[in-house]
Amino acid sequence: MGMMDVKTKEYMKKPERFASMFNFLIYDGEPVIKPENLKPVDSTEATIIDSNGVEVSVQKFRDALDAWGILEDDHAVYVLLGEEFQSEVHYAGPVKDMVYDAVNYVDQVKQLTRKYRRKNDDAEIAFEPDGVKIRLTHAEFLSGLKKGDKLKPVITLMVYLGTGKWDGPRSLHDMLYFPDKRLKAFVPNYKLNLIVPKKLKNSDFSKFDPDLGFLLKVLKLGEKGLPEMISEPQYQSVDGETARLANDIAKLGLEIVIDEGGKADMCKAMEEFKKKTLVEGGIKAFRTVWGNDDKKIVEAVCKMLEVTPAYVRRIMNDSTTSAATVRA
Repeated sequence: MGMMDVKTKEYMKKPERFASMFNFLIYDGEPVIKPENLKPVDSTEATIIDSNGVEVSVQKFRDALDAWGILEDDHAVYVLLGEEFQSEVHYAGPVKDMVYDAVNYVDQVKQLTRKYRRKNDDAEIAFEPDGVKIRLTHAEFLSGLKKGDKLKPVITLMVYLGTGKWDGPRSLHDMLYFPDKRLKAFVPNYKLNLIVPKKLKNSDFSKFDPDLGFLLKVLKLGEKGLPEMISEPQYQSVDGETARLANDIAKLGLEIVIDEGGKADMCKAMEEFKKKTLVEGGIKAFRTVWGNDDKKIVEAVCKMLEVTPAYVRRIMNDSTTSAATVRA
């Protein structure tokens, strides 16, 4: 896993951002899911049964999995919410997320089965967690579940954090070839719950947590749309962590400075970017006249753009370092 993927996953796993994503997916941005009602779940391994009836360990690492607790009749009921973050299009996305969900359901069944069969000498006698002995029917014993048992729903969301177009499948049926169209009705489909920034409408971004909305809008518009974005008051001062991540993912080339309050002044970053771009252009133009005579180039750029010699030399050094890195 690359460093950028690690940073992205740590950023997106924070409860307020996790909740914001699912509130957009399920409730059109209404804050129904509260960050304080989310509980991280460790679901990295489960077992499935192969065709010979043998348990096989399946290890699956989700990017994030939380249990959302909902109070119902003074009792907590849970929904499992899983997120996957993709920096590139995943052409097997529906199968990938379908396996995650299946593993979670299998794990729930196994947990109930273990609960009923602990300390059990009689094949059809089980114990509730409080030690009360109960009798299972033969069908319940074979199933591992009692009649009426309910599992926790599992909802998986895939978030595409790339800057390109999503041209991958959005459902299992999109990945299948049906030689006879009548077969399609008998093959269960799995729909990919997918958020693609480039497909979001301008009215959608306000439905997210403000900083998350900024990140997604940057991914949609890219460098060319940034000046127009920053003209809007809500995007002029942004959470520093968000600004840096957006800068890195979208390759904006901004210098992000974070103040003591943890905020980044995006107007200042944009002004600095414009100034740097002008200086780089001036250096390039004057090099065609004076070649490697840096002294003359610095003097000319300073006079033309009213910047300090130290600033021009720093830009020169940064450009030289970048060129050397590319050649290496």
